[in-house]
Amino acid sequence: MFRHHTPIESYLVRGTEVLVKRDDLYGSWPAPPLGKLRGARVLLRKLFDGGTRLVGCWDTRISALGQGIAACCSELPGMNALLTYPAKKGCEVPRPLQVAESLGAEVLGVRAGRITISFSEGRKVVENRGGTMLPFGLECAEAVYAVSSEAGLVPPSCTHGGTVVLCAGSGVTLAGLLLGLRGQPSRFIAASSGRSPRSIARCLRKYGAFTSSEIHIEPARCPYSEPIRQDCPFPSHPHYDLKAWRLLCEEIDHLAKPILFWNVGS
Repeated sequence: MFRHHTPIESYLVRGTEVLVKRDDLYGSWPAPPLGKLRGARVLLRKLFDGGTRLVGCWDTRISALGQGIAACCSELPGMNALLTYPAKKGCEVPRPLQVAESLGAEVLGVRAGRITISFSEGRKVVENRGGTMLPFGLECAEAVYAVSSEAGLVPPSCTHGGTVVLCAGSGVTLAGLLLGLRGQPSRFIAASSGRSPRSIARCLRKYGAFTSSEIHIEPARCPYSEPIRQDCPFPSHPHYDLKAWRLLCEEIDHLAKPILFWNVGS
């Protein structure tokens, strides 16, 4: 289900070359196209080796993280997943969570409301069953360092003196790139998918992910739940990566080259 490494592809945007790290290709069916699962597998293996046999994961109605956790758990005999999400009256279980159920995960809808409260409700259920709740948004050292390790394989010529563009959800991928890329870019541009720039920056500070490069975190232009439309020559999630791709297309004439776009997936 999982690749060791993901490719870098080349595309032209108004005559300018853009290198695209297709980290969305890390997982393949039944795992979702999500590079973040690289760190999830490391964390789950650590928990499994420590005796954990039930993990909980909070998922939104949009992302496919829960599906990914279920797929990762299927690699570990006896490891079970309990996935919680904000249930809405009259709405069916989101498709990725239906796939997770087919992989053996238990899916539990909790009251929709403030994310912190809903997450806490899910965590209580998991812990009452003797399980371990995974960090919100998979914001953990294992995820950051897994991205960092993959970033370290990117040839320095792809980023040195140039611009790195990506979508920022929790800040984990941005932190990993800041720590791992060997070719020092002049600038990182991270388009938030919904989280505040202050919270993303807090994630960077937590892992000491700062370099001499300029770091610009673009505030979300629309709510997390609102998808966007934008032409893109490769699969890019309308709630996540596509928001950063739109920003890249708008600013392409002003970006230092080489330009690297890191496509994470849903």
